[in-house]
Amino acid sequence: MKCSKCDRDAVIRIPYANLYLCKEHLNEYLEERVERTMRKYGMLKGVKRIAVAVSGGKDSTSLLHILHRLSQRLGFEVIGVTIDLGIDSGRAYSSKSVEVAVKNFEALRVPYRVVSLKREYGFTVEDAKRGIRRPVCSSCGLAKRYVLSQVAEEEKADALATGHNLNDMAQFVMIGYYSGDVENLARLEPVSPPKFYSHYKIKPLFLTYEKEIMTFALVNGIPFMIESCPLSWRVGGTTQEAMRRKLEELEEQVPGFMLRLVETFVNKVRGPLAEKYVREEEVSKCKVCGRPTVKGRDICSFCAMRLKLARSQGVSKVS
Repeated sequence: MKCSKCDRDAVIRIPYANLYLCKEHLNEYLEERVERTMRKYGMLKGVKRIAVAVSGGKDSTSLLHILHRLSQRLGFEVIGVTIDLGIDSGRAYSSKSVEVAVKNFEALRVPYRVVSLKREYGFTVEDAKRGIRRPVCSSCGLAKRYVLSQVAEEEKADALATGHNLNDMAQFVMIGYYSGDVENLARLEPVSPPKFYSHYKIKPLFLTYEKEIMTFALVNGIPFMIESCPLSWRVGGTTQEAMRRKLEELEEQVPGFMLRLVETFVNKVRGPLAEKYVREEEVSKCKVCGRPTVKGRDICSFCAMRLKLARSQGVSKVS
């Protein structure tokens, strides 16, 4: 098929918008969509420096490239951040992920930070899997949130951007409805205001379909990791996997379904849920790292995890 905007061959069909787009017009379409999303939801307000969390996957690497393009026109800075989680499992998974992330940073000539969990915090995600009774993805998520926020703070970023896409958000919404976890559902938002840190957390791709991001990465020759994490291939169970498949089936039958689902949730449902179920928490300082934590807790969740790991290895304290 030909592009709906010119005579070049189309690289993608976007059913909900009734469009066929070539490479150039797909790039233009996604840049405009991300900019519009960021403006509508206040992601650019007062923001001069954005830290982009890059795992090496298609979403985060594409986000880096899109924000880099927008930064040149809109006048903000971009810094890349990636974490070496120490996941090997015979595949050198984390090493490859870091290599891909750095390749993107250097191709775009953006400043970046690589944080080694083992070198800077004394453990890897595989250590956590072996050493404490906690789901490995929970430990990994906790570590990533802590480290990314700390780096964003150290780099004086006004916002920390992650690559969550529309398919991810639709799945989170449906799982929240299904499980009845209204408190976490109420906290599911595209922009999280500063709480323990001074920067916003933003999801610029939260209204962008996974297929569009994948096509963008492929046609622009963006390096990204195709391999999934070897520790998480069965995590989440059949319920989450089934819900994601059903959402994608519904999208095929009703183009725009996921977009409408997420927009309706964010614009009309989340606010009333937050008013009823989310309470502002007072803040104190962690006695180990000095970073903010919920008042009443002497130690933050991240340092508590580090302490459990250290004790499992015969070490009584962490620094």
